[in-house]
Amino acid sequence: MTIYWYNLNNKILYILILGNLLFSQYEYSKEDMNSTSESYGELVWQPTYVNYITLHYFTTQGWAGWTNIFGQLSDFQDELHAEGYEKVVIIGVGQSAQSNFNSNFCANSDLPLVLDQSPNLPIYNQFNGGHRDLVVMDVDGITELYRATLNSTYFPLYEDDFRDAIISNYPSSMPGDINSDEVVNILDIIQLANMILSGDYSDNADLNSDGVLNILDIVQIVNIILSG
Repeated sequence: MTIYWYNLNNKILYILILGNLLFSQYEYSKEDMNSTSESYGELVWQPTYVNYITLHYFTTQGWAGWTNIFGQLSDFQDELHAEGYEKVVIIGVGQSAQSNFNSNFCANSDLPLVLDQSPNLPIYNQFNGGHRDLVVMDVDGITELYRATLNSTYFPLYEDDFRDAIISNYPSSMPGDINSDEVVNILDIIQLANMILSGDYSDNADLNSDGVLNILDIVQIVNIILSG
């Protein structure tokens, strides 16, 4: 059975969008406050870094030790990009109550910095993040790949574990591009729906890497389309 565009009625699309809302666990869109960052003044994490593996560093800007870590994380990102892993970004999540320390905090780092709103810190709460946590998110913006608390101010102690989490999950092609036309759109949803109905399987279509093609993979494609 082949599904064509005109057979995808509004009810199905509403279900897909509802599923997207239900399964989207993490998201924020805040202005990048680091003047040396490539995305300075833009909204990050979304939409600037859609389809990136993202690392979120929960910190405060007012202590020299965490400033040093932010600089070391910038070097780590540069190394990854030089090795060909360009769709990786590390974002510092600071606190608005300490915004007067932003310049010093970013002195040795070109990474984006966003400010979580004090005192409630909704981004911290969304990620269940603690001070000094570094959280790795997959390109789908839903799947958490790894996290650790950086108790030491010397990041190389943790680097191997984070590198492994990034490299082992780095996409070989554009996520959600099922038909390989370099665009993620409704045609990819149609193709994936056909694969589900026919019982076919492809690693490229298994967006959540659970070994099964189902509605959860369609939800992730919808998430990519709506975010991009």
